[in-house]
Amino acid sequence: MKIQFLLFGFLMTTVLWAQDIQFSQYYNHPMYANPGFSGSGDNSRVGMNYRSQWIAIDRPYTTYGIWADHYIAPAKSGVGFSLLRDGQGDTRVRSTEIMASYSYVIDLGNRWVVRPGLTVGTGMRDIDYFRGVFGDQLNNDGSVTGGSIDPILQYQKTRWYPDIGAGAIVYHPQFWGGISFAHLNTPNQSMTPGIVSELPMKLTVQAGYTIDLSGSTYGKGGKEISITPTFLYKQQGVFHQLDVGVYYTYEPIMFGLWYRGIPGASNTKNLPFSESLIPMVAYYWNGWTFSYSYDITLSRLTQRNSGGAHELSLIYEFKLPYKKSAPVQKYIPCPKFHRRYQ
Repeated sequence: MKIQFLLFGFLMTTVLWAQDIQFSQYYNHPMYANPGFSGSGDNSRVGMNYRSQWIAIDRPYTTYGIWADHYIAPAKSGVGFSLLRDGQGDTRVRSTEIMASYSYVIDLGNRWVVRPGLTVGTGMRDIDYFRGVFGDQLNNDGSVTGGSIDPILQYQKTRWYPDIGAGAIVYHPQFWGGISFAHLNTPNQSMTPGIVSELPMKLTVQAGYTIDLSGSTYGKGGKEISITPTFLYKQQGVFHQLDVGVYYTYEPIMFGLWYRGIPGASNTKNLPFSESLIPMVAYYWNGWTFSYSYDITLSRLTQRNSGGAHELSLIYEFKLPYKKSAPVQKYIPCPKFHRRYQ
């Protein structure tokens, strides 16, 4: 297993094998999916995310995220900040993203709004070679002794690069849809001298529709009862992925079920694109929202070999005072509990 992870880590320094970080609860780290979501809550939000993927292996993929955003009403603008950290394998091939985002609210009339957004920041990849096991450390009986003099240990262990993205969301009180483009500058991630490993641009498309079952207006004190079907499509390099799901909200609880895969399609190895079934549950209390989901593996990797994936999210939304301005529909009706600040 250690040799496999070392080989994976080495290949990651020369060519791009992996896609970007991904969340099953993409709406709980909204600016990562689309910078148009910046400031899309009623006022101010902070959030934390944790994901552990393929927990049955010795060193599962682990992802941590923190973010915050705020809607500046007088300027009809949203601003946000996002920090993501991801680690893989025995040698801990890690990636970090530090991004700032901005969106602007444009009122189209008849309760339709469009929010174009921009994100700029920096990314970093690093690796701890000394936690791996190299061929010159292995004895004939499989034991490990001594240190390694493998030339890879002389390579740089950190790579910083600029990163730029853009996107837009269009919505009204029940529907939302958006498109975004990450890594527009296709930065070089390679840590090997003389090798170029560009991070491909990523296309993301999302949409959803909220069906109100409560018979009341949430903002006037009614309990939210709704069903929200939604989808998320991503394409990056030769990889593409479709997540389709539905949420049932009976405030203060939300239940959801996602399917990740593309029925009838297969990848370059002629394996079907059927990856995961993802149940989730969320609970809202006094501005706090806690969410948990679990990825059940459907692919040939199998649930037994992968162990699935756990994902946790914690969001706090609060109100900061601001000067009143012309009313514009700010919040986007994506899967979340409705706030009643206004």
